[in-house]
Amino acid sequence: MAKFNFLKDRKIKVEEQSIKQGNFEYLLKKRTFDAIFEKHPDIVFTLDINGNLMHCNPSLKQILGYEKMDLDKNVSKLYLKQQLRRKHIKKALNGEGQNFRATIIHINGQTLTFDITYVPIMGQKEQILGIYGIAKNITSFVKNKQELLRVKENLEKAEERFRNIYDNLEVGIWSLDVVNNKFLLTSPGVKFVTGYSADEMVEVEWESIVHPDDLLDYRKLRGKLRHGDSLTHTYRIISKEGEIKQVQDQTIPVLDHAGNVIRLDGIVSDITFLEKSKEEITYLAYHDYLTDLSNKRMFDEKMEELIHNSKKNNKNFACLYLNLDRFKQINDRLGHAIGDKLLQQFTIRLDEKLKMSNYLFARLGGDEFGILLWDFKQSDYPISIAKGIIDCMKKSFLIDEYELFATTSVGISTFPIDGKTKEELVKKADAALHRAKEMGKNNYQIYSTLLNISSFKQFQLERDLYKAMERDEFFLQFQPRVNPLTGKIISAEALIRWENAEWGFVSPREFIPIAEENGLILPIGDWVFQEVCNRISVWKNRELPIVPISINISAQRLLKSDFIPTVIKTLKETNTDPSLIEFEITETTLIQYEEVVTLAVQQLKEIGIRIALDDFGTGYSSLSYLKQYPIDTIKLDRSFVRNISISKKDEMIVKSMIFLAKGLDMKIVAEGVETKEQLALLKQQECDEIQGYLFSKPVGEEDFQAFLQKMILHPQDTQWDSREIANRRKFYRINLLHPLHGNMSLVSIKGNKVQLGKTAILIEDIGVGGMRILSNIDLPVRPDIILQFVTTILGEKIEIGGHIVWKHEINEFYQYGIEFIMKEKERDGLVKLLNNFFLQYRKNPLLSNCSFIKEEKISYLRKLHS
Repeated sequence: MAKFNFLKDRKIKVEEQSIKQGNFEYLLKKRTFDAIFEKHPDIVFTLDINGNLMHCNPSLKQILGYEKMDLDKNVSKLYLKQQLRRKHIKKALNGEGQNFRATIIHINGQTLTFDITYVPIMGQKEQILGIYGIAKNITSFVKNKQELLRVKENLEKAEERFRNIYDNLEVGIWSLDVVNNKFLLTSPGVKFVTGYSADEMVEVEWESIVHPDDLLDYRKLRGKLRHGDSLTHTYRIISKEGEIKQVQDQTIPVLDHAGNVIRLDGIVSDITFLEKSKEEITYLAYHDYLTDLSNKRMFDEKMEELIHNSKKNNKNFACLYLNLDRFKQINDRLGHAIGDKLLQQFTIRLDEKLKMSNYLFARLGGDEFGILLWDFKQSDYPISIAKGIIDCMKKSFLIDEYELFATTSVGISTFPIDGKTKEELVKKADAALHRAKEMGKNNYQIYSTLLNISSFKQFQLERDLYKAMERDEFFLQFQPRVNPLTGKIISAEALIRWENAEWGFVSPREFIPIAEENGLILPIGDWVFQEVCNRISVWKNRELPIVPISINISAQRLLKSDFIPTVIKTLKETNTDPSLIEFEITETTLIQYEEVVTLAVQQLKEIGIRIALDDFGTGYSSLSYLKQYPIDTIKLDRSFVRNISISKKDEMIVKSMIFLAKGLDMKIVAEGVETKEQLALLKQQECDEIQGYLFSKPVGEEDFQAFLQKMILHPQDTQWDSREIANRRKFYRINLLHPLHGNMSLVSIKGNKVQLGKTAILIEDIGVGGMRILSNIDLPVRPDIILQFVTTILGEKIEIGGHIVWKHEINEFYQYGIEFIMKEKERDGLVKLLNNFFLQYRKNPLLSNCSFIKEEKISYLRKLHS
């Protein structure tokens, strides 16, 4: 820094004269106070002995909006309470320094709170000439204080400390001789900040009280002062009493004629309490008030951090969800005070159990807790922690006069096996917790081992559905609707299909509910409509006979305001005749969204689009809707058609529906027609159109174009015969009169191992080479999907691996041919077991030491999976 040397400064004659006259100290103080006066961020002013404003710094204009001339020396109009001001002026003129708080009126009428200091101006003969004043705007501090009061009732003590500090807030005004590194001037308030009196500070080197850990940054920032820039920064000091304080330092450099810093003037404030208050508020925001554990906010943020780091470092971590079993009963019977104490003791006990781990233990709400574990080497470490938690609950809790026994259940999910987002991991851990409860409480469950094939498939489909359209995995199939008398194609239904990379062809009944849940049904529905219009345009250009195409419309799409405009736009762009489009709406849609659907149906009819009521008879108010809506076509649900040839009740219901439709001048279509007996009855009742496997299953566009060219279809034999497959078998099969109950789990896909739980199946026949099973799950026929099968034969549990070689659908269930995958030694053991089984089975087809099922197969599986 530049050396301060007044003797060499010959250019300022006034200063030379002052020095010669011995007024150096006076001049220095004057220049110091002039600098502080002009550049002080607070309002600095002087009053005469009558209390009139004589001088003020620019802060008056900056803070209150007044020019000095606006006040015409009379500052009393600034004060909300005049009496307060007069009282303190009187005392100051009697030689007493004053510090008080007052409400000041801004030029715009706003009231501001100020901390005001009056210091008497003394003449040479100790007479009082006027008053020096500093007015500090503390409005924001007052507001901060009010905000802190609202944070928490248990902060009252902290708030009391804050008020004490705030009400007695002092600042240190200082001036430092840069050349000699000595204080030239310090105000009395510096003692409040540093513990050193003003006289003591003159001899103190400021850097000596800066905290050693902050000294390097302090010096770097102070270096900016060399360029003449003012500086405001915070750092720590060590007070005279050894107390570490956080201070805010506002420093103004004073330059000589050469631009060198010769002096530093500034104000230092003690902000220790404010910093501590911020820390306390932050602590409250991230911790639970009852248990002092981390709260849900910290739990969520830590999990997001772990996900981010684990993706980068290719590491895993575990999420545990747990709660106290039967905690509600304890609360209800013994009261919430006892319940709260139980939670506190529970968390102390568990925290002690976890302290050797890298973990975060949080209370998520009520008696629900979450634990995050990371940086563990053993894959089963979360399980050992869960076991330890359950084990440590065996000891009773002593609360007041009660001895309480409590247990806990734990659900575990792991990253990335069970999910790659916070939402997925929490959902899976919670599902595992509920499973633990279902299993009798006081146990743990891991989500990945809970997943059966069905839920695993749904999980993957949910994930893949988002990119299915982008990957061009959707396509359309068309199922003809024919005249039952002539076989002529009258119309057709467009059905969306999905070819998934993992699961092959996915049925709409599997992915449409997922799409409706996550909102993807909207773009999917628009894609189907656009694609149908495009196909009609292509057929028209090829001069093929064109029939109306029926499209299923989701209720969600009908509710959107852009639905009708989108329909009109698509019809226009593809030059499609509206009469060639029929929208199918379910009864459920009519029931749930009556008002909106009514308007949409009316608008569609005005456009020229036909309306069909799908799944007729499955709702609750079918007849009233037939009267209310302008419906063109009724589609009989397959559940009524299925049994019309064997059930008089179903036959009468179908007859009544056909009669009703014809009476209302509506067309009626029978869905799910699969047998010639069903067709004969529907012909007899003059059903308008037939849709079902008897005439054609849904086919691709190329096959459908071939149908359009000939326009006539004939009934086909839909009975499936597995004898051809049986004739190709290498090993003999035992056909079972009653199926065996078994379980199936997915072992691997494309060589990637999958850890899944079991799914119930029925075994219809079994041999050394394979078996035929019945399942509710739609699986692709692929050799790279390896399954594990478990059943009991002659009291012996057998586990065999295999893959699917053929598939056949039966009433929404699936029959599979399984080829076993086993070593010769395993096959030899199976041969012995099955030979023994066959000998005993011929004598008694219901052996007690086998897991036979006597119920009807489809009903049994429906009951298991309902």
